Amino acid sequence: MKKDSYNATNLGFWGNLKQSLYEAKRRIFPRVNKNKNVSMKKGMWLFSYAVWALPIVYFLIFYVYLNFNSVMLAFKDVNNNFTLENFNTVIQEIVKSDGEILIALRNTLLFFTLSLLLMPVNIVVSYALYKQVWGYKFFEVIFYLPSIIGGVVWMTAYKNFIHPNGPLFTILLDLQLITEAPELLANTDTAIWAVLMSSLWLGIPSSMLVYLGTLARIPQDVMEAAELDGVGFWREIANITVPLIWPAISTNLLFAVIGFFGASGNVLLLTEGRYNTTTLSYWLYDQVVVNDRYNVPSAMGILMTIASLPLVVICRWLSNKVETIEF
Repeated sequence: MKKDSYNATNLGFWGNLKQSLYEAKRRIFPRVNKNKNVSMKKGMWLFSYAVWALPIVYFLIFYVYLNFNSVMLAFKDVNNNFTLENFNTVIQEIVKSDGEILIALRNTLLFFTLSLLLMPVNIVVSYALYKQVWGYKFFEVIFYLPSIIGGVVWMTAYKNFIHPNGPLFTILLDLQLITEAPELLANTDTAIWAVLMSSLWLGIPSSMLVYLGTLARIPQDVMEAAELDGVGFWREIANITVPLIWPAISTNLLFAVIGFFGASGNVLLLTEGRYNTTTLSYWLYDQVVVNDRYNVPSAMGILMTIASLPLVVICRWLSNKVETIEF
């Protein structure tokens, strides 16, 4: 072993991390400590501090400081006096039948439910592509298009497609299936459902790459044995595929629960929250960015954090109750 090498073989994770950082430093700057009196250990620690400095500073500024400031704003009024009125305002908006926050919460729940319903669809579509069913190349292109082309482009096309003068209602009018083209995105009764429909196709490829990558790791002899035993398509998914890819499913489920209050679909691009289509995340955006209000949104953020924490813990506990199959 060279004289200036650092041996951390038996020091566990942190020892190996130090050794890796030192070796990277030695290769990038091979002559830094050659003719200097600075000890090798001190040089290694300085290099380690330089590597970790940026993420630590980023964490302290953009997470600790901003969150601490948000918590303080929740207990202040516009004159910086201590108050609990912000929480009272949030609760009153939730209790009122036509409260803006209640409407946003209901719409957020709709988007979250849609994301949960799309999970089994994602699994089935991924499994069909993995099995290379007839026409799977065509379906790959169809399902991957939303990931290739930007969401703004798709929402613009969707908005024009369902416009009263767009292709959809033009065809229906020509076929005399309807007598009048409705304004789906400008009607309180239909706007939220039109926004939800826009999320259907866009939501399918969200987890497909993860599922396809996990399916590719399944040993072929397992699938071949199932085919020889005469296992059908749906039974193979339920009894073989789902247990084998359960870690990926549970991870996506956990992410969905974590992002429950952030589910907002394409509200900004389609309706800008009008016609009772606002969600909690869009409501926060509208209050802070558009209307420059911080106190009540900060109180709402604290309540959202308190409500989401037990959901995440329960979801994590339930996912760990299912035995993971190693392959």
